[in-house]
Amino acid sequence: MAVAIFCCSKNFYTIDQTKLAKFHVCGQHLLCPFCAGIRASKAIQKYTERVDEVLKKNRKLKPVLITLTVKNGTDLSERSTHLIKSLRTLIKRRQDYNKKGRGFNEFCKINGAMYSYENTYNEQTKEWHPHVHMFALLDDWIDQEQMSETWHEITGDSFIVDIRKVKKEKDLGYAKAAAEVCKYALKFGDLTVENTWEAFKVLKGKRLSGAFGSLYGVKIPENLADDMPDEKDLPYLEMLYKFVFGKQSYYDLQMTRHVEPHSKDNDDEAELRQREEGGRSDLAITENAHRIACDVKTGRVLRKKQHWQVPPTTRVRVKKRIRRWDGYLCVMHM
Repeated sequence: MAVAIFCCSKNFYTIDQTKLAKFHVCGQHLLCPFCAGIRASKAIQKYTERVDEVLKKNRKLKPVLITLTVKNGTDLSERSTHLIKSLRTLIKRRQDYNKKGRGFNEFCKINGAMYSYENTYNEQTKEWHPHVHMFALLDDWIDQEQMSETWHEITGDSFIVDIRKVKKEKDLGYAKAAAEVCKYALKFGDLTVENTWEAFKVLKGKRLSGAFGSLYGVKIPENLADDMPDEKDLPYLEMLYKFVFGKQSYYDLQMTRHVEPHSKDNDDEAELRQREEGGRSDLAITENAHRIACDVKTGRVLRKKQHWQVPPTTRVRVKKRIRRWDGYLCVMHM
């Protein structure tokens, strides 16, 4: 199973936020839960922002969740293609009504919507269950019975249409409803490796999500890393994780690095200025005094070793660590 190999996160401990800064991933969202999760989170964020913008302009719009299904079947390729073509026909009829003013149906009451396809598998019946989740903003309430008749006319085998009102939550807004639509195309926890691979071969290259109307045009950024805090020069703890394969796979913390951009820049400038003036910097004196104080406690006198006094094995080991760290950064394009 494909996974994210390396992840680099930044813990901004002063504001209690942790951001995913860089990562090296496979990019196969149909196989990798990590890639699917990152992609879904970005889509939720962008679509939630668009929904808020549209509702501010027109508060009379009614947010709903719509689910459209087709009859189950053992052939995923045939069933998923049938569902995609049926929804395409439904959207085309809405577009024709808006342009030409004829061919009205209940689906035409949608002002704008975003949708995604999901495919689940029933182990008991050995059948695939393709369906569409849709978050829609309505100009007027949809008659569910008439909508079911229209859907059956198009599909020829399914009446099932579910329409539910969506309420805005106090803290999350419409993010929870958007998450229902932007979630994975496959439920990885419910599928065996064989079924996941079969679904990947069938669904790869197909467009499994989309939008129309007032919600059309939302662009998901290519860089799926988190946005950094607005406040610059915040200290943070940089953490590098590596994925460990096994029966119980996990991410292992490989390296940590404390970064203080603001204070570091000031210290470097002060040290450079004093060195140009011909003296030792306050920073160097302070660090030296700290080392001496530590040596007094331990009873040892610390003298800096010259390069020829360092064992060759130690020099090689240190160089390898530096190369390894640089390699991680190159892989992650840091």
